[in-house]
Amino acid sequence: MTSKLTQAEPHDLDDWASRIATITAETGIGTDGSFTERCIGSLLRVVREQLNLEVVFVGEFVDQNRVFRQISAKALEAIIRPGDFHPLAETICQRIVDGRMPCLVPDVKRVRVANGLPDYYEALGAHIGVPVRFSDGSLYGVLCGFSFEPRADLDERDVKRLEMAALATARLLAQADGRDVTRPS
Repeated sequence: MTSKLTQAEPHDLDDWASRIATITAETGIGTDGSFTERCIGSLLRVVREQLNLEVVFVGEFVDQNRVFRQISAKALEAIIRPGDFHPLAETICQRIVDGRMPCLVPDVKRVRVANGLPDYYEALGAHIGVPVRFSDGSLYGVLCGFSFEPRADLDERDVKRLEMAALATARLLAQADGRDVTRPS
């Protein structure tokens, strides 16, 4: 079993932020879509590897659906592909955004029925996710990950890591779209 970054010293969030800044190359980012996709793909891979998850993805909320835009998966044959979608009303992602579920669910199977989640969630162990918001506060969608086994070792520090990655993702998406990327003061 690989060791997790969360077991390191308290300064590891700074290390995590440094890795994200390196991937997103905060200086000199252009608006080239393929560059943005490569950066987000690298970011998702780092998140997946560091949190030891099976899948990490960016999902956009479009027309009452969560559309998978970018995915990093351990398996060669991914169970989800870019462009696949689910109705928002069925997703943990929507429940996280509207506050009905926490950002971290160590064992989805234990809470699936109580939260009205569809049967396909029976295959999940742990789920972790955070909203992806642009600097103006508007919602793009979510950055989420999951494993097929429950994960009691995931914690709030992992949620913080995911939040940092979501900020970097929003910045990359905003720059590619020609949006303002400065944070309001």
